[in-house]
Amino acid sequence: MPQPVTSADGGANGPPGPPGGMAHVPKAGPVLPWMRVPITIEAGSGVPIGDVLGLDPRLATELSQGSGFRELFPVQAAVWQHCGGGRSSAHDLCVAAPTGSGKTLAYALPVINALCSATARRGGCGAGRLQALVVLPTRDLAAQVYDVFRPLCDAVQLRVALAAARSSEAAEAAQLVGAPLAPGAAAAAAATAAAAAGGGASGGGNGGSSSCSSGSGKGGADVVVATPGRLMAHLSGTPGFTLRHLRFLVVDETDRLLRQSYQEWLPRVLAQLPSAPSQQQQQQQPPRGVGPMGHYADHGDGDGDNQVHFAARWPAASVGTALPFAVPRVVKIIVSATLTRDPAKLQRLALHQPRYVATVAASPASLAAVASLEPTATGGAAAEAATKPATAAAAAAAAARYSLPRSLSEFRLLCSAARKPLVLLALLSEAAAEAQSCIVFTSSLDMTHKLYLMLRAVPELSATVVEYSSHVAVRERTAGLERFKQGGARVLVASDAMTRGMDLDCVQLVINYDAPVYAKTYVHRAGRTARAGKPGRVITLLRDEDMRHFKAMIRKADNNYVRELKLVPERVESFRPALSGALQQLEALLAAERSADVQLQQQQQQLANGAQKGTQQQKEKKGKEGRQEAQKLEKGKVEKEEGQRRQKQEVVGREEEQKKKRRRAEQRDMEEEEEQRQKSAAGDESADQAQAKGEAGGGDTEARGQREGDGGLSERADAGGDSSKQRHKGEKQPEGNEEKGQQQKLGGQHQQGKGRAVEEGEEGRREAGEASGRKRKKSSGGD
Repeated sequence: MPQPVTSADGGANGPPGPPGGMAHVPKAGPVLPWMRVPITIEAGSGVPIGDVLGLDPRLATELSQGSGFRELFPVQAAVWQHCGGGRSSAHDLCVAAPTGSGKTLAYALPVINALCSATARRGGCGAGRLQALVVLPTRDLAAQVYDVFRPLCDAVQLRVALAAARSSEAAEAAQLVGAPLAPGAAAAAAATAAAAAGGGASGGGNGGSSSCSSGSGKGGADVVVATPGRLMAHLSGTPGFTLRHLRFLVVDETDRLLRQSYQEWLPRVLAQLPSAPSQQQQQQQPPRGVGPMGHYADHGDGDGDNQVHFAARWPAASVGTALPFAVPRVVKIIVSATLTRDPAKLQRLALHQPRYVATVAASPASLAAVASLEPTATGGAAAEAATKPATAAAAAAAAARYSLPRSLSEFRLLCSAARKPLVLLALLSEAAAEAQSCIVFTSSLDMTHKLYLMLRAVPELSATVVEYSSHVAVRERTAGLERFKQGGARVLVASDAMTRGMDLDCVQLVINYDAPVYAKTYVHRAGRTARAGKPGRVITLLRDEDMRHFKAMIRKADNNYVRELKLVPERVESFRPALSGALQQLEALLAAERSADVQLQQQQQQLANGAQKGTQQQKEKKGKEGRQEAQKLEKGKVEKEEGQRRQKQEVVGREEEQKKKRRRAEQRDMEEEEEQRQKSAAGDESADQAQAKGEAGGGDTEARGQREGDGGLSERADAGGDSSKQRHKGEKQPEGNEEKGQQQKLGGQHQQGKGRAVEEGEEGRREAGEASGRKRKKSSGGD
């Protein structure tokens, strides 16, 4: 076993300090006023389970008999005291305690204790509505916290559900709101829930051993452990899942959740939380019955205004009758080993009169140094420090940003980069000789994998090394972690994905193969050992260029005494043959992996090319089919257009033919009308001519008869009875009468011809009128 040596940072048997006996006091940055005077947690023994006031007997039995706890750790006792066992709503709590100090049980115990009394009033099973929500950044942490809640909830018959993408969203929704699942879906959900519980959980899925199982369909979950992504998914897409009845909101690993947005989960959750009732609303509430343990029963269904806390109708919340801690509101508990002090980030949580609970692991020299900085009435710094140890402890806790377990031993080992593999083999050999489990942290996924391959090539370590990083598949990573927990593997090579929250009580040694860059990373790495008061060591391998940064970084922790560790050079060099063989095998393994990667890439490329070729062929086939279809469509379009054109031509031809027919009919009608007019005119002219001729002939005959009559009279007068002339007169007179009769007959015929001409003219005009009527009818019919 290498022995630590005294260095400038401190001695082997005590905390470090600068020359002159003055301890280093970290420079305090801007903090909120309530963080300047924290509630300090002194290291030491805890409180026996039987002495915890207000603890439900069922929880006490589960802790002592089921989980094997004999006492509450200091941080658990402090949180229990300042939240009144979960019954006080006067303050929100911010808990900053080292990793492995029991922070999960510190908030789980008062939350369940506060909810179990309501469970008893409802006949054994929970109310079936969400009353406590725990938010964590990763699935593994959520599953680990679920394993802590599950046995406690089973003991008091509360329902607890895990929403961390370990099962389907539908199965989680059924557990959250209590909807029954189909038989096949229920079996699948139980299997996935059992797998989600991992090796740390004994039993079935989501509270499968409880009589109030989440998937029973009798009600929803009372407690939900969730990651931000799944929480947002269920708030948006699961009917009936609401934060209306929430009483507790726990944010674990707060600094990481505040540093990343996680789908803006915090503003959305805070916007859905019920607000505390105003004094006027409290005074207007009617009195209700009083339940057991001094709590007033809520006989309503809690489905009122979701902007006011459902417990506001309790008479215990009335002004004048209720104590301040009984005012109903959502209590927030903020937990982290590296709690941020950034005021802007903390104010996003909208804390209500918060109290800051922090551990003190500083050395007496640091406490005395802090006390000496405070002015006193007498001017004696040492006397004031002796009379105010609590003030000095609080000041030290406020000044130090991070704390580490007092049972942790910290070492640094200076070596070159080329000698780091040899030093690591020497440290692992000594740990194996003492049967210690060890975690080796690296700074990248690539280095984690290379170091794992190198250690696996060492014959003495080949069967005891596992890898834990996102480079490994989830199933293989979970199996390797379980093997490490059970002792089948002794060395776990991990990236920083392992640093937060993973509870491995079997780890005695942590080796920082690559020095951490940030103090938070160092605190979380070192926190994988020395958990629950057990001893543990952390060794950081440093190069010369890392020393200055490491010293500045480690000062941010309260117990920043890191001792220097030296190894025997001959012991280190004895591992060089094993290292040489391991490095050769490493090169071969890396070459094989590169070849496999190349082959895999080639296969993927071939598949991609084949897929691309097939896609190209499909595209060409589809293009050809498309072109053919387009041609068909074009041909059909042309044929359609041609048909439409022919149809249009036919219509135009028919219209032209009809127009021609109408024109011919009109011309024929006009010809007929003209012919009738001509006939009528000819008839009129003939009648006029006949009449004129008749009149002319009659006039001539009359004139001639008159002349002849006048001549006969003259002759009768002159001859006086000449007999010859009388005979001649006798002979001529009948001839004159006959001629006169003929003239009269001709005059009658003329009158008859004139009448017939008039009749024919009338008939022609009548026929012309009828023709005009037929023409108008045809014109109207064609239109």
